[in-house]
Amino acid sequence: MARSAAAKKVAKAASTGAGGKSALSDRNFLFPGAMVLVALLGIVLIFIARDQRYDLAPHGDPTTADHWHSAYNVYVCDEISPSTYVNDSDDDRTGIHTHGDGLIHIHPFLSTVTGQYATVGAFMDESELVFDDFQMELPNGVVVNENDFKCGDDDENAELRVLKWNTLDAETATEYVTDLSDVRFNANGQLFTFAMVSPSTKSSDIPRPDDTFLKSYTTLPNEQQPIGEDGSDSTGPTLPATEEPSESEPPESEEPSEG
Repeated sequence: MARSAAAKKVAKAASTGAGGKSALSDRNFLFPGAMVLVALLGIVLIFIARDQRYDLAPHGDPTTADHWHSAYNVYVCDEISPSTYVNDSDDDRTGIHTHGDGLIHIHPFLSTVTGQYATVGAFMDESELVFDDFQMELPNGVVVNENDFKCGDDDENAELRVLKWNTLDAETATEYVTDLSDVRFNANGQLFTFAMVSPSTKSSDIPRPDDTFLKSYTTLPNEQQPIGEDGSDSTGPTLPATEEPSESEPPESEEPSEG
């Protein structure tokens, strides 16, 4: 009986040892498998991060090598705002700005305002003007809002639009009534009207900005459109409507007459 009990103990120990080896083998197999899964997960995350960076990267023109100009005006109800032009050239932070000359100067020197990020919103931010899908700050500081602004005796609240003529020769504008801050500057020589008008107003009845100055500016040779060392334009020609008469040189002093 003792020998039988001992045999049973040996068999049990052998069985237990075999089971331990099996469990150890399983653990040895699971560890490299887990490492492979971790590596595959890391590769997937790298591709996702790369795609996200690609989506955030600026696409298209303008680049930091471009120097474009667009004309603009502000139209309220049925007339061009008498204080159409804003001047932000004293502190040009991005390169999408104006000199108060009726032109938007577009020469980005930050990648954050190049490509699809060269937008009306970027210009309004640089000009420190309130602007979104519902309200617009005029250059004189007055904010007009769709929710409480009416044109004349119109019963309906006004509507904010952005009109964009894609070329100097374009007769018809593209109309935007949503996502206004995302409207892009994507070519040289475009025209923009920021309009707060009655909903019944046809966009075809809203006048184009005067392009006379824009045409004269865009035909200037590059050396006459320099960008200063600080990244800002030099002040271009003066608008004909606001041109001040040049001061003539003082006459030479005359000798006092004798007698």
